[in-house]
Amino acid sequence: MKPGYWIAVVLALGHPLAGCGNDPQALLARARQEYAAHDYKAAQLDLATVLKAQPNDPAALELHARTALATGDGESAKAALDALGAARRPADFALLVGESALLREQPREAVAAVAQDRSAEGARIRALAALQLDDTEGAAGAFAAGDNGRDPAARPTARYLADYARFRLHQGDTAGARALVARALKADPAALDAQLVDARLAVAGGDLGRALTIYDAVGKRWLGNLAALTGKAAVLGDLGRTKEMQDVLAAAAGAGISEPGIAYLQARAAAARNDWQGARTILQASERQLAGRTDAQLLYAQVLTRLGQPEQARARLQPLLTKNPADLAVRRALAQAALAAHDPAGAVEALRPLAAQPTSASEDLRVLANAAQQARDPDAAKFAERAKYPSPQELAKTLADADSALKTRNWGNAIAAYEHVMAVTDGRNALVLNNLAFAQDQVGNKQVALDYALRALKQAPGNASVMDTAGWLMIQTGGDKARALQLLRTAAQKAPENATIAAHLAAATRK
Repeated sequence: MKPGYWIAVVLALGHPLAGCGNDPQALLARARQEYAAHDYKAAQLDLATVLKAQPNDPAALELHARTALATGDGESAKAALDALGAARRPADFALLVGESALLREQPREAVAAVAQDRSAEGARIRALAALQLDDTEGAAGAFAAGDNGRDPAARPTARYLADYARFRLHQGDTAGARALVARALKADPAALDAQLVDARLAVAGGDLGRALTIYDAVGKRWLGNLAALTGKAAVLGDLGRTKEMQDVLAAAAGAGISEPGIAYLQARAAAARNDWQGARTILQASERQLAGRTDAQLLYAQVLTRLGQPEQARARLQPLLTKNPADLAVRRALAQAALAAHDPAGAVEALRPLAAQPTSASEDLRVLANAAQQARDPDAAKFAERAKYPSPQELAKTLADADSALKTRNWGNAIAAYEHVMAVTDGRNALVLNNLAFAQDQVGNKQVALDYALRALKQAPGNASVMDTAGWLMIQTGGDKARALQLLRTAAQKAPENATIAAHLAAATRK
């Protein structure tokens, strides 16, 4: 965004000045209120009018710089900071300059700006600058220096702790990231960055319902926040709530937000509704910006396979597999592309390593067996035998993973694991159906949850837990209340010590 952009917007569109007239000080006061309320666009519009009338007003320039930084506009922030006279600079001027340099991807300039700053915020800027220079070790050292506890007056801010947590999460230290986020939220429960990292940790832990709740709350307080919008859309996509995902993306587009992450999610939504050409058009338009994202490259390859261009898909997938041979999603996509290219031997090559793993999914083994038969591979009969039934190891591991995920509130992994069990069995196990209903309920998929609960009830009509799940979901979805109450009353009679059933019955009775 170029300096002076918001002045041009004001001249082109105008801005309501009710209650303020053209009084610059009144507009500046309103801009401060808008900034405090995180309504940065409105603040920028008011500040543009103020600066048109009083281009050297230090208070307006400082607020304009802070607002620009809040919206990720490093260029406008630099222009405002450069215009501030030395005598009117705020105490954190060096930090603001450093932040502006980071946004403009000038890491060495950022380091120079905070060279004399020994605070945690100075350390944060040095750490982020190191990351822009691909110096992971330097970033780790800078973050650690900001949290040494030697200077009580320079104790870590919520923002510093949140960025440190994000760094730890990228390094795979989930426990360390969680501890830092907890400290950040304790320091400032409303801290934007801390909440966003907290949501990402929830996603990493599979607690998609909690992640969605956090993104919703952030979106209400910080209208139009890009990270909240993309995070919410991604979670909705993971939950299969494609229509809601599309609504969020449409809102982002309506607000004029254009960003590679949004483009990827738009393509993902198009693919979910089988609009393969639409998905390709979106990915093609942002190809350069998405070049470094494995998820985007994988999606692009899958789209190309669907559009009858499997060789192009294979050209995209092979480097991904070379980089990470353990990526099962890439192996599957490569096998599908090979089959679409009438190269069953290529599909066998992609999937053959799975044959040696006793816990491999039956679906993958069936694809391998069929490809091997087409390729006249000498191991075709062996693969076909393995693919007939799920191995005891596969089922045991999947059930253990599902139960563990359920206990740790990792709803995403629990749903995936239980659905896999359903796919490789007759789908009639009441416990699996009931647990799947519970997990779907936790992520907000109420109707899907009810469908599973009713299937569980059909298999185990006298089980108290199954009756409770079905009855409570009927209440929540506005179903047959009389039947729901009867199920809950019977469940309470069968398990009088169960506090959850008693609470559901009491709540349903009140409703």
